[in-house]
Amino acid sequence: MRILVTRPEPDCARTANSLRALGHVADEAPLLVFRELAPEPIDFSGVSSLAFSSRRAVSVIGRDVRFDAFRALPVFTVGEATSEACRQAGFSNIRTADGDVASLGRLILQHRSAIEGGSVLYPAARDRAGDLEGILSLGGLSCQTVAVYRMAPVERLSPDIVSALDAAAYDGISIYSRRTAETFVTLLKVHVLEDRLSNMRIFAISKQASAPFSGVAKVGVAPVPTEKALFETMLAEC
Repeated sequence: MRILVTRPEPDCARTANSLRALGHVADEAPLLVFRELAPEPIDFSGVSSLAFSSRRAVSVIGRDVRFDAFRALPVFTVGEATSEACRQAGFSNIRTADGDVASLGRLILQHRSAIEGGSVLYPAARDRAGDLEGILSLGGLSCQTVAVYRMAPVERLSPDIVSALDAAAYDGISIYSRRTAETFVTLLKVHVLEDRLSNMRIFAISKQASAPFSGVAKVGVAPVPTEKALFETMLAEC
């Protein structure tokens, strides 16, 4: 099976190597590139917990000395990989959700007693999936979102990837976020390959990530938003 892996580095190489270890061919085409944003003012008064939906946000905060005094606060993360990044950054009081922002919001609301009277500080991407601030607001909790990085879309695909897409060489295209999906669709138009989309097999980690392909491509969606589930979906359907 030949799969195109489209997630940002360093995850792109890691996922591709995992597929190769399973005996498949994996081509790497990171469609988004990490860009750290300049630090912005943060109101730390009343902050009683932190929330992370991305390892990249953890890496930025881990280098920000303003957060040194907050590493003992309760931390809520979107999944185990983000929790591990938090541990490596010196956080210790960590609770882990089930892989998406909706489950992260539910987790925080379930443990509201740990943060009652304070607010949740949410360092995140500038363009992000889900609305954690809105979820927590509906539950009566205050949340301050701070953009600490952005993911910039690439402008073109490499000639080898374009040729493979044109030749329908891939058994599947793996998609890990809605922004990646939107970027992929845009790049197909840039390379005048949009007519190929209807014959492509897309494998998305979540319904949200699959949305830009609705009605225009064959899409398999992982039952839960984890890489393990996505791999199982690809292997079952290819």
